[in-house]
Amino acid sequence: MSDFSDELLFDKLKKQSAGFPDSPGVYLFKNAHESVLYVGKAISLKKRTASYFNTKNQDNPKIKALVSQADHLEFVLTEDSNQALLLESNLIKKYRPRYNVVLRDDKSYPYLKLTVREDFPRVLISRRPVQDGSKYYGPFPNLKLREIIKLIYRYFNIRDCNIDIDGYAERACLSYQIKQCPAPCIGAVDKKGYAPLVKRVQWFLEGKHDNLLEHVKAEMLKASERLEFEEAAKYRDLLTSIEQMQSTYAMIVSEKIDIDVAAFAFGLGKVLVSVVQVRQGKVIDHIKLILENELELPLEEVLPTFLQQYYAPGVFVPDEILVAKDWLHDDEKIIQEVLSKNKGSDVFVRRADEGWRLDLMNMAEKNVMSALKEDVQQTNLLTELKNLLALKSLPRNIACFDISTLQGSFTVGSAVFFRDGAPEKNRYRKFKIKEIVGQDDFRSHQEMMRRYIKLLEREGNPVPDLLLIDGGKGQLSAVKAVLDEELDGSYGLVSLAKREEEVFVPGQSEPVDFKGHLKVRHLLQRLRDEAHRFAVGYHRIIRDRQAVTSLLTDVKGIGPSRLRALMNRFESVKAIQEAPLEELVSIPGFSKELAHSLYQTFHSDSSEDPLKS
Repeated sequence: MSDFSDELLFDKLKKQSAGFPDSPGVYLFKNAHESVLYVGKAISLKKRTASYFNTKNQDNPKIKALVSQADHLEFVLTEDSNQALLLESNLIKKYRPRYNVVLRDDKSYPYLKLTVREDFPRVLISRRPVQDGSKYYGPFPNLKLREIIKLIYRYFNIRDCNIDIDGYAERACLSYQIKQCPAPCIGAVDKKGYAPLVKRVQWFLEGKHDNLLEHVKAEMLKASERLEFEEAAKYRDLLTSIEQMQSTYAMIVSEKIDIDVAAFAFGLGKVLVSVVQVRQGKVIDHIKLILENELELPLEEVLPTFLQQYYAPGVFVPDEILVAKDWLHDDEKIIQEVLSKNKGSDVFVRRADEGWRLDLMNMAEKNVMSALKEDVQQTNLLTELKNLLALKSLPRNIACFDISTLQGSFTVGSAVFFRDGAPEKNRYRKFKIKEIVGQDDFRSHQEMMRRYIKLLEREGNPVPDLLLIDGGKGQLSAVKAVLDEELDGSYGLVSLAKREEEVFVPGQSEPVDFKGHLKVRHLLQRLRDEAHRFAVGYHRIIRDRQAVTSLLTDVKGIGPSRLRALMNRFESVKAIQEAPLEELVSIPGFSKELAHSLYQTFHSDSSEDPLKS
C-alpha cells in the first residue's frame, strides 16, 4: 500500500477478519456506501477471510483490487457448509457483486414465462426468472423467441391479454373472433376446459413433441368428424410445423431423456459457457453464455455458482447435466438436492465419460472453443486500443458520454457502457442537466461527469477503464478538469470529434493516428453512435412529455392529480387521443363534462359529438 490512509484501511479490515468466528458461514466485502463488492462462503470464517491479507494473495492484483475498494467486512453464521453454499448463492443473486462469479445480464437471451399460478395462464417474455410460481423456459435468442411466440399464439389458443379474468366481460376481443383465444373473459371456457391448452404449451416448450403430436392428431380427427374443417386445418398446420421443427433436430440418444451438456473455457476475467440442450433424446439448441469471473476463480468454485444461477427456481431443469470432469467435489450432494427440488424429481450432475455422453461433450467443447476464439480476437482489439491511446490498463470497460439539447432547452446527457466491446444496457445511465441554463456543452459535460462519478461510488462500481467523450478538444479539456478534481489521476480519457472523426487524448494537440487501425476506430464510433442514439431518445421523451403536460393541463379542470390519473391509465398521448369518451369518463376524478372537454381537445374537427349521441 502506497498511501497512508490505504494502510490504515488494510489494517482495519485485517483486524475485523481476526475477530471473525472459527465457524461456517458467509462473509461480505462492502465499500463505504454499503454496496456489496464480494460474497464468499467458508467452513471457517476466521481462516478464510484472513487469507485475503497474507503476502501471497496481496501479490495477486485481483485480490489486491478487491481489498483496496473495501471499507469493512461483515459475516453471517450458518449451521454448516451446505447452508453457507445456499446463502452465498442467494446473496449473489440479490446483490450481483462485481467480484463474484455472475451470469452476465445479457438481454439478448430472454426467457418465456408460463404463468401457471393464474386461473387462465398466459405466455410472457421475461428478462430474468424470479420465484413467483411461474414456469420459465429458455434462455432463447431473440429471433427464435419471436418465432415461438408467434407459433404459440397462432396454434395453441392460449390468451395473449393481460386483463383480470372474471368471466363477465361485455365482449371478447379480436383474438376470439379469429379463433386464437377461447375467451375466458366472457366465460366461454372455464378453468377445466382451459387446462389442456396450457398442457399443450408445456409439452411444446419442454420439447415433448411426441406427446404433443399424438394429442394434435387426435384433435384433428375429432374436428374432422364434427365437420369443423377449418379447425381441422388449423391442427393440420400445427402438425406440419412441429414435424418440420423435429426434422431439423439430430437424434443423439435412443431413450427419451432431457440433458444439458455444459462446456467451459477461461477468457480474460470471465468464463465462456456452451450449453447443448437435448430434449427427448434430440439436440434442439445450443446456448452461449458468459460468466463474469473478475477474481479468476478456478472452475471448482465457478461451477456450483453457475448451476444455481442458470437453473434458478422456476426454470426448466433437465434430468441430467453433463460436465467434463468431477468438478463439484464437496458441493455435489447439495447442488443435486437444490436442482432436484427445483425440478420436482431427481437431477444428476455427472461426468461425461464415455459413449454418446462423451460425444455430446465433444460437441459442446467445440462450440465453446469457437466462442473463445472470438473472445481472443476481441481482446486483441482492446489491446490494440490500449497501445494506441497509451492506457495503463486494458480497456475492457468503456463508458461513452453525449449531450443532447434543443437551443439550450430540455438538455440531457447519456452514458452508455460497453464491456469487452459489447453493450451492457443495464449499465446505461441518463441525466437531466439541472445546473446549466441555456446552451453550454462544456459545462453540461462537466455536470454529467461529476454526477456519473458520484453514481459509480454509490453503486459500488469502479471508474471504467476508458471514458469516451463525444466532442473535440474543448469538451475533452472541460471533462479532464472535473476528473482531475474527483479522481487521483488514474483514469483513461479520450474524445471523438464528429466532423473529421478525430480522436484526441489529454496533453496532445494533434489527434491520434488511427491509420491502419480501422477496426479500433470503428469500435469508438460504435460507442459514440450508441451514446448519441440514447441521448437523443431521452431528449425526445423529455420534450414530448413536456408537450403532453402542457396540452393536457390546458384543459380546464385537469390539474396535477388528474394528470397523474391520465398518465397511469394511458401509455401515451396517442392512446388518450384514441380513447372513447366512455373510457375517459371511467377515470377516477373525471366527470362526464370534464371527459367531454378532454375528448373535444383531440376531436375538435369531428362533426360527431359523442355527448349528444
